[in-house]
Amino acid sequence: MLKKSLACAGMALACVACTVPAARTTGNTSPGAASLVSGNTIFVTNRYGPSAIYFDPSGRFRDTGGSSVSEGSWRADKDQVCTTKDPTPARVTPEFCLDLAGKKVGTGWTGDDPQNGKLLFLITPGDKSERH
Repeated sequence: MLKKSLACAGMALACVACTVPAARTTGNTSPGAASLVSGNTIFVTNRYGPSAIYFDPSGRFRDTGGSSVSEGSWRADKDQVCTTKDPTPARVTPEFCLDLAGKKVGTGWTGDDPQNGKLLFLITPGDKSERH
């Protein structure tokens, strides 16, 4: 159950943004989303439980939830942050993007996803993931 919880919670970022087209630029150079997530954690909670996604300034991310950890790379373009897990699961689109326009550190928001139910998001400063 914990592995399923993490997989689904970790995919919450992806599921909310499935309809958002992937950004075409590379690197973490955009001042919008990049400055919002770099060095910070996004908590995502869905019907399976919570997940903490830490966005390291190096362009790597760590997704922790339950007893599992997954990692990958992230990039930003304007108001979008996009993630790609390593290795990419065969049943999931390789890159997922989330629109962060108007979002701020410390302010939560909600979303809905047909597979994962209601989603709760919160950006917090620093690395709040359980495993460093």
